[in-house]
Amino acid sequence: EGPKVWADDDNELPDNLADQYVDEDFPTGDSVLQAARQMYAEELFVSPRMRKHFRANFYEMGDISCRRTEKGLRKIDESHPFYEIKYLTHQSFGDMARQPQLFLKMMKAEEDGLIEVKVSMENDEGFKRNLRQEFVSDNYSERADRWNDERTKVLELAVPRLLKHVAKGVKESVRTACQDEVLTTCREEYSKKIDQSPYKPKGMVLGTTPRVLTFSNGMADPGRDATCWAWMDEEGRFGDHGRFDNFTRNDAAREEFVELVKLRRPDVIGVSGWSADTHKLVRELENIISDKGLMGPEFDDPETDEYRAELLEVIVVNDEVARLYKDSPRAVADHPLLAPLTRYCIGLARYMQNPLKEYAALGKDITSLAFHPCQQLLPQDKLLKNLEFAMVDMVNLCGVDINEAVGDSYTANLLPYVAGLGPRKATSVLKAISANGGYVASRAELVGDIDSGKIPVVGPRVWNNCASFLFIHFESTNPTSDPLDNTRVHPEDYELGRKMAADALELDEEDVKGETDQNGPGAIVRKLFKDDAQDKVNELILEEYAQQLEDKYSQKKRATLETIRAELQAPYEELRRNFVTLADSEIFTMLTGESKESLAVGMIIPVNVRVVKDEFAIVKLDCGIEGRVEPNEHDRNTGMGIKGVISVGQTVQAKLVSVEYKNFLAKLSIDERDIKNGYRKHMYHPHGTWDERLEADDKEELREKDKSTGRTQRVINHMLFKPFNGMEAEQWLGTQPNGEKVIRPSSKGSCCLLP
Repeated sequence: EGPKVWADDDNELPDNLADQYVDEDFPTGDSVLQAARQMYAEELFVSPRMRKHFRANFYEMGDISCRRTEKGLRKIDESHPFYEIKYLTHQSFGDMARQPQLFLKMMKAEEDGLIEVKVSMENDEGFKRNLRQEFVSDNYSERADRWNDERTKVLELAVPRLLKHVAKGVKESVRTACQDEVLTTCREEYSKKIDQSPYKPKGMVLGTTPRVLTFSNGMADPGRDATCWAWMDEEGRFGDHGRFDNFTRNDAAREEFVELVKLRRPDVIGVSGWSADTHKLVRELENIISDKGLMGPEFDDPETDEYRAELLEVIVVNDEVARLYKDSPRAVADHPLLAPLTRYCIGLARYMQNPLKEYAALGKDITSLAFHPCQQLLPQDKLLKNLEFAMVDMVNLCGVDINEAVGDSYTANLLPYVAGLGPRKATSVLKAISANGGYVASRAELVGDIDSGKIPVVGPRVWNNCASFLFIHFESTNPTSDPLDNTRVHPEDYELGRKMAADALELDEEDVKGETDQNGPGAIVRKLFKDDAQDKVNELILEEYAQQLEDKYSQKKRATLETIRAELQAPYEELRRNFVTLADSEIFTMLTGESKESLAVGMIIPVNVRVVKDEFAIVKLDCGIEGRVEPNEHDRNTGMGIKGVISVGQTVQAKLVSVEYKNFLAKLSIDERDIKNGYRKHMYHPHGTWDERLEADDKEELREKDKSTGRTQRVINHMLFKPFNGMEAEQWLGTQPNGEKVIRPSSKGSCCLLP
């Protein structure tokens, strides 16, 4: 940054020079020197070069440490989400880049007054010494020493202010960078959710809308309560609905199900719910389909070259959108007479038919879905903006049928995400099309047609941005319909497409002119489709054609030509991934609300005893799944069987040994030695990055306080009790269906509980 400037000493001593500037405001030489030091320190403080130098060293040698406050001492216990940062010390900026969620937790905990986050330099004293060496002169004399003393005093005034100011700015910069990292993760996760085509039964073309029959028992037991169902046809229309009572125990209900499947002939059955009992419904449906031989749609098997069918598939559907839909004003307006559970089934069916439309219909509510464990620490406006970016990418990949959007509100929800449009322009587009008769015959018509009295739907610039993402289905019976309007090819490249079609059909200029004069500019491409000769475009040598365009017109069109070739063969081909089915662990989390972190092996949890035999016991966990206590897991010290240790109806503490996510089954131990060992979440911290001494001192201090106040830790054997604080209870209830409850400890003391 320019040549180095060396310090130069004045010919006078500092005191003598200061005496020359004494006046009424500064009556003594010392006051003059003091004012000069402050002025120079202020210049250093506001100097952009100095601040840049400090920031660079902060990023290179930055050290981030946390220290709990008196409030955080007791509030952040080992079950608190901020415990992993309570005693965290000596973290570099590189560590924060690798774990951005940690820094966001630090900032949130600091805002709540639970910890103090200190950002400093790893070797600040060395930094100060090096900085002083840059300011002092290299001369050896009494005069040089006196001037160097003055420079040192200036630095002593400026450096602390700079360190404090730059540290604050660096902290905010790191926060922003960490937010951007988590936002990118959220955007990527959302992209995965919307990058899936409709469910594809075997033999169907990817992107075809399937016939869907969906079932749900909600929170109820399918063997005792009602199971609702909904039917959606291949046009996406809601066709029918109903309910089965005591489905898993009622033979008549199962026969009704068989008749329903034979009548509707669905391509797939979707199931979801709000409790672990939904797993029983899935197994019952699979058993009936297998026993009765209910088959899915026929398909052409490429291996045998014959038509055949397989058993109708039952899949568990991701219900995050349907949960929001069932009680929304939109659902009530669509189906005011239906029960919420039936509307929930409709939401599941629509999701299977087109996930993209369902996510787009959520609008701003999309931020309520889970994309990252720490997304609640992000600014909601930034989160929404990043999620909308992902939706824009996917909508423009898939395109929007503009005529379908006019008559279908679900398709119209995609319009604001089309390039060049937005919420305001999308609404204006629909109004203008309705004013023009409610139908668009061609892309060119969007900018208006004076001859036919069509008003402009969009302006020329907006049309140039959005034209290739709005498609119009080709009608072979309509002589004015242009096949290229049903492709991803932009209108400015239509001539290239028509030239490629003519070359593929081996037509000369006279043939092209005659066909065009007689049937319009789209005649050549229509002839290509009519003759079913799209595959001939594969014979064209596009490299030579692209080179000619570049040489003659300075246009680089190689990628465009490839796009045209692909679109002529498969107009607006489905490019999204296949419909994503949930993994066993994801199904488990969706139906129980428990994850691998919240229900970890080794945890001590309350269980309710349901069945006790000589060799084993069956228990039920709070999340609704069954657990099994085997003989070698009961208390070996008593010398008694399991019946001598526990009884039916009792709530006992048990240690989680393993979880079978596929079967919704847990294996547990009630051995006293296992339970006394307790559970502690393993957290790995490299040497020197965790203040173990302070942690031990704090635990001892809390024990002494509990002894002096008489407070003890209680064991509450109740299905609804969870050791949550207020914030944790709110977060947990936010993932549960309406009506779910939790009992937690009160801050008033061990004698009090809160619902």
